[in-house]
Amino acid sequence: MLLVNKEKSLNVTATTSLSPAGVNVCRDWYASSTGQATLARVQTIISRMSADIFGYYALETGVLAGQYSFLQESRVASQFSLGGGSGERVSIVGTPEQLPFALNNMDLVVASHALDCSRSPHQVLREIERVLVPEGHCILIGFNPISFKGLAQLRYWYNPQARHCHFYSTFRVREWLSVLGFEVCETVSAGFCPVFGGDYLFKRARWLDRLGSQFRLMTGNVYIIHAQKKVSNMTLLLPSRKVKPVLRPGMIVNPGAGRVSRKEPNNAK
Repeated sequence: MLLVNKEKSLNVTATTSLSPAGVNVCRDWYASSTGQATLARVQTIISRMSADIFGYYALETGVLAGQYSFLQESRVASQFSLGGGSGERVSIVGTPEQLPFALNNMDLVVASHALDCSRSPHQVLREIERVLVPEGHCILIGFNPISFKGLAQLRYWYNPQARHCHFYSTFRVREWLSVLGFEVCETVSAGFCPVFGGDYLFKRARWLDRLGSQFRLMTGNVYIIHAQKKVSNMTLLLPSRKVKPVLRPGMIVNPGAGRVSRKEPNNAK
């Protein structure tokens, strides 16, 4: 049974919600031609990653939650979307930093750009680890700093809104996941076209998408990391027991008798 913490779902404060400016930057980019093409590719990748994931509950959170669903083909029975405002088309109001669910409740969590726009990305990962069941799965979507999108972020760094969206490398995110006990199953990159130049350059650079997908390059504008929560097996240590000797004092072995017998020494009177 899904257990929801109503206090967390109602207590959405400015200190724990995603940066509104960062959210707007992400959503504006996905509205562009490059963003739409990348979004379609991300959907294909996530559908493949989640094809063999079964369970009772799945959660979508982050920038695209309520705007777009990546779990349309998921085999998980019940799916929920979590967002930070009543104006969004989400099923539960809350924030990635304070997920309003009980411990070990979710089988799959998909977080879209939650790390990029959060003031506390480590807390986002800790919350995902908390609500996932043992052996549960999480799929993280984020902007790749080693890409055209990363170069554009540096170019427009003087823009106050751009500063609210942080790009973390896949190496750093994988390291954070490892500290929390996750095992990274797969890392994929998507969207290799330039993000500047408008539709004119985008149409003439579509071959970069085919090239990047064919050779599985890690220079796409967006990364997708699939990780699984691992729980270490505890070995039960039993108290040591002293082994009792077969022969007691005063006993000797008679090879012909086939069993232990008691014999008195010859000099015993």
